[in-house]
Amino acid sequence: MRVTAKMIATEAGVSEATVSLILNGRTARISEKTRRKVLDIADKYKFSCNRIAVSLATRKTKTIGLILPNLTNPLFPRIAASVEKIAQMNDYALFLCNCEESASLFLNYLKAMQSRCIDGLIILLPSEIDEKREQYYETIYHAMHQCNVPIILVEREMHGMHFDFVGLDNKMGGRMAAEYLLKCGHRKIGHVTGTPYFAKRTEGFLEKLVEHGIQLEENYIVNGDFSVESGYTGAKKLLKQNITAIFAGNDRMALGAYRAISECGLRVPEDISLIGFDDDPISEAMLVPLTTIRQSGETMGKKACELLLSYLEEETEIEKGNTYLIAPTFIERKSVKVYKNIDK
Repeated sequence: MRVTAKMIATEAGVSEATVSLILNGRTARISEKTRRKVLDIADKYKFSCNRIAVSLATRKTKTIGLILPNLTNPLFPRIAASVEKIAQMNDYALFLCNCEESASLFLNYLKAMQSRCIDGLIILLPSEIDEKREQYYETIYHAMHQCNVPIILVEREMHGMHFDFVGLDNKMGGRMAAEYLLKCGHRKIGHVTGTPYFAKRTEGFLEKLVEHGIQLEENYIVNGDFSVESGYTGAKKLLKQNITAIFAGNDRMALGAYRAISECGLRVPEDISLIGFDDDPISEAMLVPLTTIRQSGETMGKKACELLLSYLEEETEIEKGNTYLIAPTFIERKSVKVYKNIDK
């Protein structure tokens, strides 16, 4: 005998609509007792709803799309795992794509998402969009708006896109790094910056120094791209200056800086202090454990997915353009020297 939702509703003493809501994970206004009763009956009869039929009836596929810029940065898999966890808890499937920092591949994946009729999108933009803004911005902007589904941007913000954004308070993180170095007595500090997406880290860092009457000279700041190699070459330049510390825009650049410091016959932290950003797994495994600023991929992924689901499940109005910043955490380890006699 073929079991139907109507039969389950009759046995549970509820409406067929209630059974449909429960089996599709939309239980916001349904008591836990009723939900459990319906699920137990469905399980007893090994009943599962026909996803295709449900999709046709509701015009929803219970699928969320997630586009990552790469899989080499340890932060991104943590964000993905968190998004997937929240999606599964709410009976959504996850369609994951890695665009390898390519704008053209990103556009292809957007089309693929549309063809699969996903309900909503969580996007971490590829770096090529920011690096070649004039070439790609307008195309990307229109392609994203033509998706006609709720979109949440994560970690990498692009001004003017008018989508909700979930990310780290990078400016606060930059200020934390400067404040700690100042507290430890450092005044001659070099800085290796990151990519334009994360200019707020540098902004916060320099802002805090200025508040303490310190204006970094131009040759105390070098541009990096978040790679180990750019940290290495940047530190090589900075070590020609009379500095006591380096703030690297991320931990991978800090690793490159560490190698440059060692090659110059100097020691961390005895000769040169070093601070990173991200709390990448490599930071704690370095020969001298790295003091750094932690950003939680788990928290960002969770917030982004919950925000997206609030639009999909509660049918709330999409408030495009809101920003949700997550506070960073300062992680003190062994890579910064403390000067006892601080020259203010």
